Amino acid sequence: MGFKGKVDKVLRWANIWFTQFRVASMENRSTTKEVGKILVIKIDAIGDFLIWLDSAKEFRKLYPGKSITLMCANACVDIAKHTGYFDEYIPCNIRKFEGDNSYQKEILKSLSGYSFDLLIQTAYSRTVHMDLLAAATPAKEKVGLVADESRTNLSRYITLPANRKKLDRIYSSLIPVSGEWLMEVERNGELIRGLGMKQFQTAMPVLPAYEAGPGILPKEDYYVIFPGASTPKKMWEIEKFAKVADYVQETTGYAGYVCGSKDEAHLYQGIVAHKKEGTKVVDYLGKTSLLELSEVIRHAKFVISNDTSGIHFAAATNTPSVCILGEYNYGRFLPYAYDKKQDAAYEAGVAPMVVVSANMPCRCCAVGKMTAECNACMASTGRYYCVEKITVEEVCRAIDQLKY
Repeated sequence: MGFKGKVDKVLRWANIWFTQFRVASMENRSTTKEVGKILVIKIDAIGDFLIWLDSAKEFRKLYPGKSITLMCANACVDIAKHTGYFDEYIPCNIRKFEGDNSYQKEILKSLSGYSFDLLIQTAYSRTVHMDLLAAATPAKEKVGLVADESRTNLSRYITLPANRKKLDRIYSSLIPVSGEWLMEVERNGELIRGLGMKQFQTAMPVLPAYEAGPGILPKEDYYVIFPGASTPKKMWEIEKFAKVADYVQETTGYAGYVCGSKDEAHLYQGIVAHKKEGTKVVDYLGKTSLLELSEVIRHAKFVISNDTSGIHFAAATNTPSVCILGEYNYGRFLPYAYDKKQDAAYEAGVAPMVVVSANMPCRCCAVGKMTAECNACMASTGRYYCVEKITVEEVCRAIDQLKY
């Protein structure tokens, strides 16, 4: 991160910190109108949104006959529309909403024109700006989860205790949650049960199939590689991905399709620079829409991915996968856990996901402390020590476990 990037980061977090006072003092917009409309707020990144699909399908059952509006990240709108679970959509770029005051005013002004019977804030790691969106939206009743108070939810963690209480009072009621550390599929299930569907059992998320246009799906046997991640801290060394590509070429002959955003071209180039001659890798970075990407993954033999949206696309399309997972928040977003895991018949139809991790004693440092060894690794490599420790041999053995 360059100097400008560091300055922007400091300014962003300063803005987040000061927002607590604005939200705590603002009027909580409400309404007494009965309009037959529900608002569901799910302002999350793509991977979190895909995890949520198992719970998202239940809102129609919870509120039959109601018009259900979804407020979600811009990037998730097409996925949400494709599911057919909602009637209307309010897109919001949450990062821009946090840092761009003119954009924030525009969104808040637009929300004042709506009216809902019920607003449902779905996030457990509920941020100050999520609360701002809820406060600004007129609704007769507002419901959320008791918030994540750990430092993994930094926006709330740095909020003063008195202001946290004021933010909580935005909601008519807060649904209790179980222990602090729970896989997100199961946490989402707590919300659905708290809303009234007491017997709801969580399962793997499902993204319905999409008809990709001509030329999107490869015409050869292939697997998918996701070498990127939301932060370099979670990214396995590119040289190791190249060695895994060599192994797959030698054992299966499959081509490796490298997927991710178009600004990750350097990662593809890194694999090309370190792979053996004859190992086929194809640049598919930024070549598809998200729905087209879901079909590229659905039709792949398997997926190899860092802890990023690619692995959650694999889960939602029931594609065999291997995840290279750091252990900082092990158990929250990966590995997958859900109620139906006790059902042998259900499990027989679930594609295998093999999570490769270093199994270190400092696991879950997101709610503890990073070790001196990890801090030294971060300083020298830019990645977590638990990611650095994962070997090529371990990932190759995981690939061998897949049924493809």
